[in-house]
Amino acid sequence: MSTLTKIFVVLMVIFSIAFTMTTVSFVANTTGWKGLAEDYQQELKVVETHMRSLSAAHAAEKTAWLDSRNSRDARITDLESTQAAQLAEIAELQDTVAGLKAEKGDAEGLARRLSNQLQVAQTGWKEAGDELDEIEKRNMQLERRNLDLNERVNEQTAQIVVLVQKQHLLEQQINILRDESSKVARGGGSRTARPEAISSTSMVGVNPATKTGSVTPIRGRILEVQGSLATISVGSADGVREGMVFVIYRGRDYIADLEVSDVEPGLAAGRIMRAKTMPRSSDMVMDEPALGYAN
Repeated sequence: MSTLTKIFVVLMVIFSIAFTMTTVSFVANTTGWKGLAEDYQQELKVVETHMRSLSAAHAAEKTAWLDSRNSRDARITDLESTQAAQLAEIAELQDTVAGLKAEKGDAEGLARRLSNQLQVAQTGWKEAGDELDEIEKRNMQLERRNLDLNERVNEQTAQIVVLVQKQHLLEQQINILRDESSKVARGGGSRTARPEAISSTSMVGVNPATKTGSVTPIRGRILEVQGSLATISVGSADGVREGMVFVIYRGRDYIADLEVSDVEPGLAAGRIMRAKTMPRSSDMVMDEPALGYAN
């Protein structure tokens, strides 16, 4: 029951009491007012009792309503506190979002700068890669030129060795001619030549494939050894040709083969092959056809 309804009920009760008293007075003034007065007094007591009950009920309801209002007020206070806290949290979150947006903007700017730097670096890497490819090509060209130069150096070295030996041979020939001239000037003299001889079938490790009675052997000796190159004491005047293979031996032992690459009239030079041991000066040589040697 609402407060307005309760007030209305109380007013109705008061008006009823007033009306009842007025009626009692009027009836008392007319007929049997004493009996009526007693009746009305009883009714008045009943009404008063009812009014006290209503007042008590109204007071209880008012107390309950006040308690409910206080509870609602406390609830409202709690909700207002919660709302204030939530508003503060929302403000804090908004500040955080603003900070994150700013950081996002900075990160995007940094990403753009890094992307530009990466593009520049990739361009530099491409240019460096192109330069590296060019350097590798130049390096390969230089290596090929180096190999060619090494071959030319070897050839020149062989030619130098041949020329040096040729010079030594010429000096020996000059000295021989001077000696002969001296002997002729003193009244005579002769020179004899004793060819070096070795049986082509007596060397260990070399087996003739055919008889060599009809082949004139070309014999000589090692004059000088430089690395894998060697100079021998026979040349084109003795029948030596470029590409011929000579057998190098020491006593009865096979040492190596020598493939002729440069030929002069009195000496030749070539590359040492299939060496069992390193040849040295004074080792003997004989051409392979004369030995009947089979590769």
